[in-house]
Amino acid sequence: MPKKVDHDARREELVLAAWRVIAARGIDEVTIREIARESGYSSGVLAHYFENKDDLLAHALRLSHTRIRKRYDAEVATPVAEDALKGILLDNLPLDEQRDLETRIEMSFWARALRNEALHEIQRQESETLRGLLRELVQKAKDEGSIAADHDMEDVIELLGAVIDGVSLHALLYPDRLPAEKQARVMEFALQLLK
Repeated sequence: MPKKVDHDARREELVLAAWRVIAARGIDEVTIREIARESGYSSGVLAHYFENKDDLLAHALRLSHTRIRKRYDAEVATPVAEDALKGILLDNLPLDEQRDLETRIEMSFWARALRNEALHEIQRQESETLRGLLRELVQKAKDEGSIAADHDMEDVIELLGAVIDGVSLHALLYPDRLPAEKQARVMEFALQLLK
């Protein structure tokens, strides 16, 4: 009797192998052969699940975004808007091994997304999702008085996005200078400036 394969689980397994290769070598150095070696499957197996390298990379980026969004659900359920907002912001920083890997994956895609329309669109959609969530939480925080009511909403959203990206990038480049505790303090300081 033929072995039954869970294709979704196999696809995710292959994508996670791609994550490891991307994190270790950078996105431009990734090859199907290396991902196959990392996953323990043949290149033919990868070809069964993905049309080409770009298709595999798009799946890798989407999986990263999906996992991050799942964590947002718990944060949004927090009853105090300032705490929920802080949770979402911290969730986007490389504070632990999992988020460090996700941050490395995300940042590896930035330059490539400038040259690849499909990846650019995935990034744009995810950015809009995060911005929408931040907008909702910032408005609630304004209503609760934890963010000054006179701050322009779009300016606040841009500032928070820039702090996420800047702290994340610096934490990866200068981990001794920005360990997890310092990253969290910088994000909390940014929130305090909005009061």
